[in-house]
Amino acid sequence: MPGAVTTRWAWVASTGRTATMFLATCLNRLDDVVGLHEGHLPGEPPQPRLPLINVHNRRAWHEPGYPARLVAEKRSPEILAAAAGQAGLAVDAAFYNAPLLPAIARRYPEAALMVIFRRCEGFVRSATIVRGEDRYPAGWPDRSKRLTDREQFISLGRLKPAPDHLDRPAWDDWSAVQRNIWLWTTVNTHLLRFARANPDCQRLFFEDLVARPETFWAVALQGLGILSPATLAACVRFSRSKVNQRPSYQIGGADCWTAAEQAFFRERARPLEATLYG
Repeated sequence: MPGAVTTRWAWVASTGRTATMFLATCLNRLDDVVGLHEGHLPGEPPQPRLPLINVHNRRAWHEPGYPARLVAEKRSPEILAAAAGQAGLAVDAAFYNAPLLPAIARRYPEAALMVIFRRCEGFVRSATIVRGEDRYPAGWPDRSKRLTDREQFISLGRLKPAPDHLDRPAWDDWSAVQRNIWLWTTVNTHLLRFARANPDCQRLFFEDLVARPETFWAVALQGLGILSPATLAACVRFSRSKVNQRPSYQIGGADCWTAAEQAFFRERARPLEATLYG
């Protein structure tokens, strides 16, 4: 169709929400780019652009074939075109993209794909809060916490062991720290496997965003095909604002965890961290 807009799409997946939300917020400030976080334009309140699929996340992990059906229904070309508008590049960065990446890669082979890794301890500390409503929980709360309606709704889609999984009998007795170590290990194992099988998939690290934003953004913008001195300078400048950083962590560092939680971390997470970070 004459005059039709051709938008390039990119998908970003990560264990947690801090990096994906921040990345979408920064990208959305660039010219000719729409940056979405979990299908929403960042802001207060966030503006929905893509159909909500958070609640479908657990089924996408456990049911073969379901991610392909979900992408076909909720991320069709028509839906994507409407969400992108007139932008030349649209990026959806989301926690729930992790189990969808293989289906997205098959349906949209021209799309840019990225994964963001973060060390387990930092993820566990930021994944949930002990007191008060967590509006953007990435992980599992303590079993004793009284959840709000929003928190209960989000938990419907959060990954946990399937009924026939070897870890399912122990799940009910695990603390929030242990559950989130399990979540981190399971999701990042999947993301690393996907990245290895798809060499064009860019690997980013949350720690670079915090300590070396130039490194983080150079890799990200190169992968998105929009790296220039101007875009790099703008994203590094935006990075100083820490727009969605938690004011404080309610869960202490690993040295404060119980002996069982520390042992669980050493057994489940440390080997994968060694592979990811060297």
